[in-house]
Amino acid sequence: MEGNLKIDISETNQGKEQIIIDRKFKYNFSKLKKDKTKIYRCTEYKTLNKCMSFIILNDNKEVLNYESSHNHPGNEINASKSLIKHKIKDEIKKSLIPSDIKSKRIFDKISQKIGYICPEYKTIKTQITRYKNKQLFPNVKTFDEVPNETEYYKTIRGEYFMIFKNSNIIIFQSPFQAKLFIENKYIFADGTFLIAPTNSYQVFITRTYVTELNCFYTTSMNIQCNGKYFSQYKLKDHKILNTYYKAISNLRFINIEYIPDIFNKIKNTCKRYESTCSQFLNFLDYFEKTFLNIHNIKYWNYYNNIDHITNNASESYNSYLKNLFVKKPSFYKLIYTIQFEEYKSYYDYQMRIKGIWRKKNRISERVDDIKILVEYYKNMEAELKNVECSKNDIIENWFNCLIRLNNEIINFNKTK
Repeated sequence: MEGNLKIDISETNQGKEQIIIDRKFKYNFSKLKKDKTKIYRCTEYKTLNKCMSFIILNDNKEVLNYESSHNHPGNEINASKSLIKHKIKDEIKKSLIPSDIKSKRIFDKISQKIGYICPEYKTIKTQITRYKNKQLFPNVKTFDEVPNETEYYKTIRGEYFMIFKNSNIIIFQSPFQAKLFIENKYIFADGTFLIAPTNSYQVFITRTYVTELNCFYTTSMNIQCNGKYFSQYKLKDHKILNTYYKAISNLRFINIEYIPDIFNKIKNTCKRYESTCSQFLNFLDYFEKTFLNIHNIKYWNYYNNIDHITNNASESYNSYLKNLFVKKPSFYKLIYTIQFEEYKSYYDYQMRIKGIWRKKNRISERVDDIKILVEYYKNMEAELKNVECSKNDIIENWFNCLIRLNNEIINFNKTK
């Protein structure tokens, strides 16, 4: 009899271990004996039935003793209900983002295995929803509430992220990302407002180019608290400002020596429209402070490294991240994304470095177009110097390069 028992593991509504026998009778944990064996008593033991049935199991869930006599009939529907709730709760518990779990989908899958003796989903929906809400991340409303340490600051492999945090920024970098940062020559940086959590304003991402694999890998993600945000869409009807906004994003392609001068030229021109573009001027102040003063220009400029541009290097990666969210994510939802993206990068790197996956082919069409245009203006700069033209003429030369990048290459490729 005991050898033919079908034993399922479940749990009570209070989270205590429960045993289900033959999907008819439920037994709650009662006592742990000195020899580490466990006694489970029928759930009707504490009711008017006073059922004396019990079962004793060892650590391997092997039956040591079983009193199978019940003074009540088995309840297959009730047993199946407990089993299904337990399996759904287990899936929720294992998920990093409990809110993303589709409980009904799990129910449908489990109920097919159980068969016709199965409760309707509506009979457990309220309890499952309540359990799911208990598992959700704490709500972080302000940047000051972001913890310095938490169990969630781990990679999927169980390693802790190296965290730097002050009142304005928190930086996440895994040991794997730190290794890539140290070992590779090229580091590129870019920021995006689109995936910033509701309690911050920007996510700043650094990436490295691994030459031997021809791949980009993220080396850190930084969530920044304070700054100036503006909407690009408000500039569309203002032709000059819209052009200058695009020019700012293309500063990465031109000679580093002239970037501060070209930036000042753009900023001074925009001041003429101060009454209608104060928000854009705030953005220019932020850009100057962040990308010209705090961060070394060479970290985000491609002028000497145009060969290393791919569609995934900056904008496309940011667009990919944006598409992961229907709306701005919560702080912990972004942490989950950081964990998952770090794991994907780690796995991709391991597969390619071992030769299991092939190296990526170079995406050359856009790269070559940009390289040819920049090379043209580089030669123009040399000619202007040969005829002893002023520095302002050279600045104008590179400014014209920015405008052509906007109109002829960057925008054209986005519409392909």
